[in-house]
Amino acid sequence: MNTLRALRKTARPRLLAALTLLLACGACAPRIEPPARRGVQRRQVVSLALSLAGIPYVYGGSDIDGFDCSGLVFYVYDCFGIRLPRSAREQARLPWAVRPGHAAPGDILVFKLKQAWHSAIYLGEGRFVHAPNAEGWVRLETLNEYWSSRLQAVIAVLPGNG
Repeated sequence: MNTLRALRKTARPRLLAALTLLLACGACAPRIEPPARRGVQRRQVVSLALSLAGIPYVYGGSDIDGFDCSGLVFYVYDCFGIRLPRSAREQARLPWAVRPGHAAPGDILVFKLKQAWHSAIYLGEGRFVHAPNAEGWVRLETLNEYWSSRLQAVIAVLPGNG
């Protein structure tokens, strides 16, 4: 329990610094972006997702006190004024699916694991960030054979592949 409190105390300043930077850039203001800015927004989504690494997994969590997989995706996009469904299964049903070979940084990856759905944010170069399970933390992962074989959808919420 003390470890969790200590982690929260160290995670909050990092998150607040990242959010302050994003707000200063105007990233959380919903608006239509010209094509040149879309790549910037993708990089900002990736940066925010990366800054959340180390926050504990909390079932049903969707804030900096803890995340589950879809809560992490929901939270990151919500910071940019993009409202997504809260569950990974519903995220998989979004209409902006692309082929796995066309995944770009900032896209949502949705996996089918036994009886559960799981979502993550693609970072590029075969890596993604996710909140994997009740014994874990938000962390980076490689799209290895295990994950690739379970990939059900790649959702390009942001237009263009920036």
